[in-house]
Amino acid sequence: MNIIKRFSLLCLLFLTQLSFSQVTDQLMLYRKDFQNISGKNTVSITSYEKNGSHFVFAGGTGNVDVFSLDKDGKLTPVSNHELYMKKGPARGMVADKINGTDYLFVANKYGNVIETFKIHDTGSLERVALVEDTDKTHLGTAITLQVIHMKKASYLFIGGLEETPGLSSFKIHDDGKLTSVQSMKDDDKIHTDGIIGMFTHNIGGKTFLYTSGFQDNGVSSFRIFENGTFKNVNNIDDNDTDRYLTGA
Repeated sequence: MNIIKRFSLLCLLFLTQLSFSQVTDQLMLYRKDFQNISGKNTVSITSYEKNGSHFVFAGGTGNVDVFSLDKDGKLTPVSNHELYMKKGPARGMVADKINGTDYLFVANKYGNVIETFKIHDTGSLERVALVEDTDKTHLGTAITLQVIHMKKASYLFIGGLEETPGLSSFKIHDDGKLTSVQSMKDDDKIHTDGIIGMFTHNIGGKTFLYTSGFQDNGVSSFRIFENGTFKNVNNIDDNDTDRYLTGA
């Protein structure tokens, strides 16, 4: 190998290492700040932007803590809010805008309720609605929430873990109140026992919701209709060969 080729190869290796180093540096996590919460056992966290300000909501045992987040990653405590019956924790949280109003929806795991909080300009919260569990709505030990926006309305989908688990949808009204639309009880076919994760996707104008069953080890797909109702499409079970869905 002549000198020019060797020099070119060394330059290429140097640039490759430099590029990799830059990418690695960009992907590294650096702690910028940390804050204690007012309760114990933080189990859920989400962020939201309102009027150019950024907020972080952290759910612990018995309360929700609110922090503002600046451009340098510094957290400043704003407020903390007790959950229904002071039970908690806020196992599932999702923030979204409904017809111009910003809301934080909280799945109160052991309070067996869904709580709706209005997000003020300061980031502080005001509870405006609360839905308790019934024998038909499967909100006991609620752990996962997902907002789905359809053309004319928005819906909150809820997954939980209880003696009779299942999947439920509620219509979200402009004032943050929730109205039950449909609840589907878990069975041996679908995977909604302990929905630890939910994801939505739109294909060809059709909206689908995917659920992972933590207890029944599988994934299910549901078609979501304009009125907030849903229908099971298909289900994939765990097996002992090529699927690793245990505790999905």
